[in-house]
Order: sequence, then structure tokens, then C-alpha cells
Amino acid sequence: MLELLLKRCGCQTVTAKNAKDARARLGDMDFDVLVSDLNLPDGDGIDLVREAKGRHNLKAIAVTGRTSAEERERGLRAGFDVYLTKPIDFHELRCAIRVAEGPGKR
Repeated sequence: MLELLLKRCGCQTVTAKNAKDARARLGDMDFDVLVSDLNLPDGDGIDLVREAKGRHNLKAIAVTGRTSAEERERGLRAGFDVYLTKPIDFHELRCAIRVAEGPGKR
């Protein structure tokens, strides 16, 4: 659903079903923004963002149900630039993506 909404806003998206798939896709192309849950079927979004930021110059947005201040701080220390908790306000996410992408990009 999130992919559909982002595409309707003009974003180009690439989806991954799990951390392994995301790692493979990150190796294939350059991205401006990584949007990831922290709870992935085969791993942790914390590990994924650390690896992604180590390999690419990109911004990262956490989308998670982990609402504690400790989890938020852990996510930000790991490399997430924005930490959003579920339920996600789509307009807030879109604004975070625009800021992360920088001027002149969609």
C-alpha cells in the first residue's frame, strides 16, 4: 500500500520483501532514500540501515511500531535520519522523503 501511495506522489520506488532482498537491491543501484521497518521477516532494520549507510550515501527513514524513546534513540544512532512510528501519517512520511531527497528531487 505504501508503495502505491508513493508512486501516486511521483516517487520512483523499489520494494524488497525482506532484509536479504533489500541488500541485493541496494547492491544493484543508487538510492536517495531508504524506508525500512525495524522488524523485518529475516532480520533487523537497524542492521540493514547500518550496512546501507556504510555502502551508500543515502538518507534513511524508519517506519516502525517500536514506540519507546530507547528504541527511537537506538534507531537514530544506527543511522536513521527520521524515525516514524505506526500508524504512519502518509503526509508526514512524504514530507520526510522530500526533505531527505533535497531540493529539486521527487
